[in-house]
Amino acid sequence: MMVLTGGKLDLQGSVPKPSFYLVSNHLSYADIWVLLASLRATFVAKHDLKSWPIMGQAMKLIGIIFVNRTKKMDISRVNKLISRELHSPRGLIVFPEGTTTLGDELKPYHSPLLEIPASQQFPVHSVLLHYEDKMGGGKSLFGSSYVPWWDDTSFVAHFISLLTKKGYIARLSFSDQIWKDESRKKLTESIYEWSEIEYENLKKHAQ
Repeated sequence: MMVLTGGKLDLQGSVPKPSFYLVSNHLSYADIWVLLASLRATFVAKHDLKSWPIMGQAMKLIGIIFVNRTKKMDISRVNKLISRELHSPRGLIVFPEGTTTLGDELKPYHSPLLEIPASQQFPVHSVLLHYEDKMGGGKSLFGSSYVPWWDDTSFVAHFISLLTKKGYIARLSFSDQIWKDESRKKLTESIYEWSEIEYENLKKHAQ
């Protein structure tokens, strides 16, 4: 998918090795193949992705854990799966914003999916992902990239549009810091605080 869409990787910071628990901001379905190209990992992703043509089946085959965020009871089921996956020979990636965004700011991080690493005192890493377009030089940090998929545009229409562009650079900034806390809310707050500061720094350097 990186080759098909003309994507290139730019990795900064301490890239974690399995097993790991990683939280990431979320801009597009492209985040999934970008992160898979960078790490040996699987994901916790929203349940409607599995119904997507082709990509949905591919995500099932690589063992993505699907969660229905509209049903609170589903978090319990997913946390059991996370607990099993936590010490596997691959990492686990979650998107605590719960949805994709335009990229010009971070949405608040939700804490339920950090319940298991908090309860087991398992170290948590963080990464901030942003895109720079090869055609036109748009940057997701300023809401001007064509890679994020956040509005009512259909997946098929957005994907076809992405294929017609000249490609993009996916920039991943991994945290050197690792977090542990027995409280999932404090853990989430600490990671989000770092993420907000780092995101603003990335925007300053991108100007």
